[in-house]
Amino acid sequence: MKINFLNRQQVDEARWNACMDASVNGMIYGYSWYLDIVSPGWCALADEDYHYIFPLPRLKCNFNEIIIQPLYTQQLGLFSDSHLSPEILDEFICAIPSRYRYIGINLNTLNRTERYADNTSARVTYRLDLFSSYENIQKKYCQNTRRNNLKAYALGCRVERSITPAEFLGFYSKYGVPRQRMRHYVKVRQLVASLMKRDRGELVGVYTPGSQLCAVSLICKSNGKLIYLLAASSPLGRQNRAMFALVDQVIRWYSETELVFDFEGSMIPSIARFYGGFGATPCSYSSITINHLPLYARFLFIAENGIRTLARKVL
Repeated sequence: MKINFLNRQQVDEARWNACMDASVNGMIYGYSWYLDIVSPGWCALADEDYHYIFPLPRLKCNFNEIIIQPLYTQQLGLFSDSHLSPEILDEFICAIPSRYRYIGINLNTLNRTERYADNTSARVTYRLDLFSSYENIQKKYCQNTRRNNLKAYALGCRVERSITPAEFLGFYSKYGVPRQRMRHYVKVRQLVASLMKRDRGELVGVYTPGSQLCAVSLICKSNGKLIYLLAASSPLGRQNRAMFALVDQVIRWYSETELVFDFEGSMIPSIARFYGGFGATPCSYSSITINHLPLYARFLFIAENGIRTLARKVL
């Protein structure tokens, strides 16, 4: 197979996105318009016919070009509308140009590598099939989740879909983005606009009996999945267990559909328990790290609390 390296301007967007539409492992994060927001100037690998595509989110840092996972993308890696195998994935990883002396990205749940297995670490997302009725799905809720749902509804929490982008962004800028990372709010605003324009997003909010917004979430719809992309809760929302009601209502809305609810993680035990409490089960994927940086650059990155932290500050 001939694998081509493509700069952003060389990517055939129609063929790229058609491959993502048809991919057995397609995800919202891999579309060209999504990558343009989260990783401007991204590059890619693709075969001649765009049956296999591998986005490369690149960043220039301390005079080195690196490939690193951008914010708001849980998984990337190799996508295909054809057969996926460890051998094909290894071909693509090997084809990443050597000038990228650091690679630190998350592959996806259908990517398995043999050659680079020692360079990977396991990560987990949580997924919930929505094929069954709401009543059957609810039977798998844990006792703590049931109790918190009852509390939220007893306190009068009201979940509404399609709140306005202005409402969502105003709330998220206050409760969802730490002050030191307000620069990331620009990307959030762009993502909301782009997802809503393409009918790939749904904005969900929770209101108190006094019509005060106390929790929000941005749910993405793509490739047979609902993705719990962004969420935020005010102190009142946390007190009222509003996020439990929000997730419960989304499950109610989309039950008996051929969709999978992807909670996007988490490796944080308390958050993982929240997701698992709704009956979601862990699904593994790999994070791959290949480091050929010179020694001086490694020390610089260590001094900045690690390369991933540094990249997030630059983005």
